[in-house]
Amino acid sequence: MTISVSSLVWPHLPSPYLLPVFLVIAWLTTRYSKNALFFCKLNVSAMICITSTLFAIVWMASVGHWRVNWQLSEQDIRQIKQVTGSIETIVSDLENTKFNLVISSINGKTSYTQPRVRLNWKLPAWPLKQGQRVNLSVKLKPVHGLANDGGFNYQKWLISNNIVATGYVLNDSAELQENNVTVRQRLIDKFKSIELRHSSWIAAMTFGDRSGLTQQNWQMMQTTGVAHLVAISGLHLGVVASLCYFIFTQLLRLFGRIVTLPQRVNYQYISLLITLIATFFYAYIAGFSLPTLRAWIMLTLWALMLFSKRYITFKWFIILNMFIFILIQPMSLLSASFWLSFGAIAFIAVVSWLWPVNVADIQSHRVLNRSIQVSKSIIRLQLMLSLLMLPVVAVYFSMVSVSSPIVNVIAVPVVTLIIVPLCLLGCFSLLFSQNWAAWFFSWVDRLLDFCLIGLHYFQQLSWSRFELPGMPIIVWFSVFIATIAVFVPLNRRIKLTAIIGLLPFLSYFLPSQSTSWKLHVLDVGQGLSVLVEQDGRALLYDTGAAFPSRFNMSEAVILPLLKHENINQLDWMVISHFDNDHAGGLPQLLSGINVGAFLSNQDMCHNQLVIKWEKLTIRGLWPEIDHRGKGNDFSCVLQISDGIQSVILPGDISKYVEKRLVTELGNKLNTDILVAAHHGSDTSSLDSFIQATSPQYAIFSQGYLNRWDFPKQQVVNRFVNQKVELMSTAQSGQITFTFSRNGKPIKVSRFRQDPMQSWFSRYLWP
Repeated sequence: MTISVSSLVWPHLPSPYLLPVFLVIAWLTTRYSKNALFFCKLNVSAMICITSTLFAIVWMASVGHWRVNWQLSEQDIRQIKQVTGSIETIVSDLENTKFNLVISSINGKTSYTQPRVRLNWKLPAWPLKQGQRVNLSVKLKPVHGLANDGGFNYQKWLISNNIVATGYVLNDSAELQENNVTVRQRLIDKFKSIELRHSSWIAAMTFGDRSGLTQQNWQMMQTTGVAHLVAISGLHLGVVASLCYFIFTQLLRLFGRIVTLPQRVNYQYISLLITLIATFFYAYIAGFSLPTLRAWIMLTLWALMLFSKRYITFKWFIILNMFIFILIQPMSLLSASFWLSFGAIAFIAVVSWLWPVNVADIQSHRVLNRSIQVSKSIIRLQLMLSLLMLPVVAVYFSMVSVSSPIVNVIAVPVVTLIIVPLCLLGCFSLLFSQNWAAWFFSWVDRLLDFCLIGLHYFQQLSWSRFELPGMPIIVWFSVFIATIAVFVPLNRRIKLTAIIGLLPFLSYFLPSQSTSWKLHVLDVGQGLSVLVEQDGRALLYDTGAAFPSRFNMSEAVILPLLKHENINQLDWMVISHFDNDHAGGLPQLLSGINVGAFLSNQDMCHNQLVIKWEKLTIRGLWPEIDHRGKGNDFSCVLQISDGIQSVILPGDISKYVEKRLVTELGNKLNTDILVAAHHGSDTSSLDSFIQATSPQYAIFSQGYLNRWDFPKQQVVNRFVNQKVELMSTAQSGQITFTFSRNGKPIKVSRFRQDPMQSWFSRYLWP
């Protein structure tokens, strides 16, 4: 287990030639562990430890090499390929349909590994359904995502879901070979024909289809801490298993009274077997999501223990469950759901151990005593679970839902005891009666009216959520250790030592005055956004793009980064010009954070502008004060300096403007950092401009494999000829420059080239 988890931080994969050697050593250890000629005599524990370690290394390394070997070569990227496969999951059903395809052949050659790819198809030739076998012309590229501090790591999410490439479908020669629609898809289609106010919520809780939930829905769930009730997980599967076991046990007993059965027939075993089959079908209906699969494996292990009458402790039960799950889904170690689900189970066990339930009170004939004891246990469990999960939640979400314990005490019983059973009955009814299904789902719809009103109320409370400062994982791990030490019955000295050891980390919560300032060039794809930060204050230059799908760089990149950097307000918001790739995310940004002052090429920004901002000076270089417009050549060009080191942000100006600036300013353009104009287009970056600015670093802010092929090679050559060090957000992700006001060398950090990155970052980054 430990070795499997440690594979997340391996800097490199072990050589494939070493793996057979490890297997031989493991076999020899097992075969001759008692033979002194080969080994010092090993006890059973040592033998198990050595062999399991070697097998874990071999397994995780083999999985890693498989993923690396399937990566597209440079010659194959964006080349048209004819692929045949089965549609596995339809992620969204909008104008641009996204779906996962399990490939069985590529260009006519059978693919025995059957890789999974995620494809985008604009205006598909027919309605796509799960289970259809298709032959498509596609262009593929390696898995890739935006890479910024505090932002969602889309690439890691793709890897954790075993997706090895992404791409899009060309409408040419698309062919539907087999229309074998799955049972799950047929049920979803029938469900969609029922008119419901909250169909997206019901689809999420019934079929695991969360594509209909909006960003506002997710924010409300995160604020109130009920996302786990919407994602089909162990809680839902437990309800299904309990209902099935109870119903089938009662039916079998009734059947046994009517028909004489042999005494050897064990009703419990038969009911348990039927329950396993029923829950497997439910997991299939839910799309075999990772939480659902984990819960079903746990249920199966528990059933096997009952069948075999061989029992293990709860600790080893959890470890064995994790072992099997990692064996089946090794890359799930990268997903948040793995750590949240197993962490919750472990912490529930800890709470149950520290505060065992008084069985006598629960079995009491007095309803009042029984109710009080059960209520106390539920409330204590919810409060302690929220506290113990704090470090894990902080690492993934950077916030804590203060209202979560209160909301969950009410929501968990309502969802598990009423809503989920009604959803199950509705789903089952879809198999034979649309009217019955509509009746069950209509009751769920009514209940959700009240539930969503309550969630919205708690979301609006000022104290409902608490934003956490961005801190390293080691800090949150220390908080976790200290929390455990406080509540676990340990020696007082150990408790005191743990609390004292936590004190140095409190400095992260205190305001600090720094002698340095930072420039963050954000990875916003084909666009631009630059954050300048000093002493907790910030200036933002451009916001990146927004898209018709409602995805925008402000909510995806900028606001999470500001939260990560503990910035609650922007002193200055600067828009170079109002093209979508530079200003598309402005509305979302303005609604997400307070802005002190606004500056743009159409308002205040001109070549006579000088602003003293704290210890930095902002100078406008372009446009001319009496010459305004809306095109690229009217971009707001700024130079930001601390008196020793400086940065130039040129927007999308062309060679014409660059030539004017060189003529008018000459050596005054000299700078340390230059963000290349127009993302590296050949319409910009004159030799004379590069020579006049004489930057130490030049940054191209461009999308990965963008259709304009930026930066152009001739532009790259001009910078290289001037001996300028080049960087690209597509390759490096977020690039951060730290300037010291005492003239020390500029410190550069790149998100993807961090020395702490693991093997999958090094091998799978393009």
